[in-house]
Amino acid sequence: MKKFSIFIIVLLLILIASLVFVLQNNTPVSLKFFTWEFSTSMGLLTIVVFFAGFIVMWLISVMFYINAATRRRREVKERDSIIKKLEEEKSKIKEEYETKLKTSEEKIKAQEEKPLQPKTQPKVEKTTEKNIKEETEEQPNKEPLP
Repeated sequence: MKKFSIFIIVLLLILIASLVFVLQNNTPVSLKFFTWEFSTSMGLLTIVVFFAGFIVMWLISVMFYINAATRRRREVKERDSIIKKLEEEKSKIKEEYETKLKTSEEKIKAQEEKPLQPKTQPKVEKTTEKNIKEETEEQPNKEPLP
């Protein structure tokens, strides 16, 4: 509301200044444009040209505003689609994680329920003279190395 009231005040000041300008510059001016010819006061002509320029610039700014709004709307749609894809991917990864977590928890429970079995160690035979003789008999005679 504050911006609007400031806009109205500025607009009124411009109108008052233009009225003063028109009243002070009332010299008649003759204008020719192709086949048209008319005469008017210089102040009125200046004000008309000023407001015509104002309207043209306002229309150009509206075109730029519409272009920017369209671009923003397109970017928002693109971002929304990216967000949707990422959320789908996130939920998919979350489901995979939960299933893997569940299976690993089940494996841990299964291991906890199994009774612990002692590890069996390989039997080590005692070396005796009898064992040594048997091993040497099984091996072919080798000549001693020089």
